[in-house]
Amino acid sequence: MKKRWLSGIVAAVLLLSGCTYAGGNVDSLLRPPMLSDEQNDIWLALQKDAQGDSIKLVYPQRGDNRSAIFLANLDDEPEEEAVAFFQPATASSAAAPIRMKVLDKLDGEWESMYDLVLDGTQIEDVSILNVGTGVPLLAVGLNFVGTGNHLLRVMQFDGQVLNTVFSQNYQTKGIYDLDGDGTDDIFLVENPESEVKTWAKLYTYENGRFVTSGSALVNPEITLYANIVKGYMAQGEEAVYLDGYKGSELMTTEILSYDQENRELINWTYNGETSQNYPVDRVPLATCYDLSNDGVIEVPGIRPLPGYEEGSTSPLYLTDWYHFSGGKYERVQSSFVNSSLGYILTFPEDWIGKVSAQKTTQENEILFYEYHMGQDPASSELLYLRVTTRSEWVGEKVSSDYELIDTRGQIVYLAKIADSDSPLRISIPEVKEYFSRII
Repeated sequence: MKKRWLSGIVAAVLLLSGCTYAGGNVDSLLRPPMLSDEQNDIWLALQKDAQGDSIKLVYPQRGDNRSAIFLANLDDEPEEEAVAFFQPATASSAAAPIRMKVLDKLDGEWESMYDLVLDGTQIEDVSILNVGTGVPLLAVGLNFVGTGNHLLRVMQFDGQVLNTVFSQNYQTKGIYDLDGDGTDDIFLVENPESEVKTWAKLYTYENGRFVTSGSALVNPEITLYANIVKGYMAQGEEAVYLDGYKGSELMTTEILSYDQENRELINWTYNGETSQNYPVDRVPLATCYDLSNDGVIEVPGIRPLPGYEEGSTSPLYLTDWYHFSGGKYERVQSSFVNSSLGYILTFPEDWIGKVSAQKTTQENEILFYEYHMGQDPASSELLYLRVTTRSEWVGEKVSSDYELIDTRGQIVYLAKIADSDSPLRISIPEVKEYFSRII
């Protein structure tokens, strides 16, 4: 079954580490979304309120809502309000205050109801929380660029004023229903209280405020969190997976779940006293994800392909994917990940330890070959994977030895099977089965 992957894993890793598996690049062409007619009317109202001052929209960096202007029902009235984030256009992004404005539509025109200056230098994300009261809460995550610090601010709108009901600094966070009551909880890894203790905490909404409903120590060696995702462990227990940096050159994963009966967080990979070494302690080239879309999260471990060492110049790596079960990691598959070119190739089991890869002189091309120490890869080649444009392919500027295996817009993915009698040789249908795009 062909594996699928979403681009969030790649974005998180590239943003924080600047590392890739192999050379080349496919431009993502990401731009702020175009404003709808309704959003444009709101934008005009913002400009009118600015009274001639030049302003620019501020877009959330991640999350489901990436718009600087969005509609949501924030109070107990049936109509939706508008929320907008902006700042002075002439100030530098790192120094300018971010303003959040709530607008309501009165007599067909958008008018400002409440204006607030936010802490932070970036909007990390925006969430609408269901806390079971019938009136949603607005949660805004804020970054402080250059510090690694974040601030979560949760607000309630009463029709006229935004009241802050929860505010907390954090290193990473997630909005989940971990206690199983059908409402949203806040999961935070907070800033360390001392040099040796850092806590993960779960907050639930009770009687108009958020209270701590569970806590657990996390590994103090982790200095920066790169990714957080909720899923399941192999035995079926719901869990939160945290990818973090141990220093600047090593990444690891922590796994926490919530004991609903005892109302406590459990850290499965750190006992609060000593750190353990796991096969997922790795160079920072991949974060955990649900590769097979079954809810069970795979955790990556990284090792150099045959012929490379950690100290090699531009080594290429194999990613081993693990499930956590029974207190230990069990490998479920291995793959070659090319994050910059946007694909993953699952290795057949008989390739592991026997097949390596290298860049070729062709742009955006990787050769996979049977590795023999001291032997020229060209003498034992198995497969070429190449990424190019649709115009190059349709214009027959690529050799007819290549076959089309996948497309994404104007990007095409090509494969060429080498003429080899090796038992490791695979066919084009098998390449298509093992190949997946990750953007």
